[in-house]
Amino acid sequence: MKSKKVWTGALSSQSKRNLLILETIRRRGEVSLGLISQQTGLNIPTISNHLNNLSREKIIVEKGAVFTGGRPATLIELNPKVAYILGIGINLKSVVVVLINFKGEILERAKEKIEKEDIQEILKTAIRLGKKIVKKARLNEEDIQGVGVGVAGIVDYDNGLIHWPSKVGPTYVSIYLSVEEIVRKEFAPSVVVIENDATVAAFAEWWLYLPEIKNAIYIYSGVGCGIIINGELYRGASGSAGEISIYNPQSKETAFAAEGEHPFYRWDLNLGIMARAKQAIEKGKETEIFKLADKKVQNIDLDIIIQAAEKGDELAKELIRKTGISLGVRLAYLINLLDPELVIIGGGMEKAGSFILAPIKETVKKWAFNHSLKKVKIVPAQIGEEVVAIGAANLVTRQMFTSV
Repeated sequence: MKSKKVWTGALSSQSKRNLLILETIRRRGEVSLGLISQQTGLNIPTISNHLNNLSREKIIVEKGAVFTGGRPATLIELNPKVAYILGIGINLKSVVVVLINFKGEILERAKEKIEKEDIQEILKTAIRLGKKIVKKARLNEEDIQGVGVGVAGIVDYDNGLIHWPSKVGPTYVSIYLSVEEIVRKEFAPSVVVIENDATVAAFAEWWLYLPEIKNAIYIYSGVGCGIIINGELYRGASGSAGEISIYNPQSKETAFAAEGEHPFYRWDLNLGIMARAKQAIEKGKETEIFKLADKKVQNIDLDIIIQAAEKGDELAKELIRKTGISLGVRLAYLINLLDPELVIIGGGMEKAGSFILAPIKETVKKWAFNHSLKKVKIVPAQIGEEVVAIGAANLVTRQMFTSV
């Protein structure tokens, strides 16, 4: 078996500088020593020392030279072959797997819908898809240096467990499972990262597109969000930060928020919008939604509702508008509490475009403090349904950056 590099180590002052340097190289692709100094604020001798060490480890490679009027400057880039990383995204609806190299380039991807909520079966699917794309990329399983998993549910970092929500009768209970143990058994990677799906989704958008932002909220679903504070992921004391709903299993309240209901009651993954659409249709409401679903309510999903809205269907537009209002109330509270620079709307709802963004912004403007509104921007997510898998993979890469 091919020996694997050990990517471990505490976050020392040296590893922090490595992180700064490697993140700059990653963002720029090909970069000169002078530009690294300009971007990081580190002096040339310090950077040269780090680059020499990184070059000996084959973490970076020279790409050529650029002429700027004086002496030619050597260009540096990350060595894409130094590590291959799997990213796995798991929720109640699907499994998405991506394979990236050390530069963050996506080499292969796969997706499969989830038919059952059995986490053991879901993980088998994820492992099978991971092995499939590794083979498709003409790599061996021994080439996988890291695996990142973004999973719905709360991550117990102290004990290395996830709390997976499984439905038992009318309610959900948590099943405790060590995902890391399963991943290590199948791939034997040097680095394994298990993280909440909303948290890695927030990380993906921030690390890949918004590194200048220090404080942000990523709305992934009606029940969860990812939080970035002072340029770091915020998980809270127990790892459950970002749960934006309240839930009492003994309560008889409906499982989705609607006009007149408490705005912080638990929604389903897609903000309760499908449940409200089905209710309206069962009451005899004429709508394009039903036609697009082949006149089968079980076929209704978020994409169909958005398609209907784009066709001008009044029910679809109203459903999205009310969802935007309810989400806007939650966001106003979070904006008042955390005072972020940016709020990112993701988890699929961003595909509704102005149909949902307009009511969200209008509601936030009504309910958030004027002082909090001075800097905050509300924008749609840039990464689609692969965001959790991509975020999980890149979170592994970032850990590697601090460990070289």
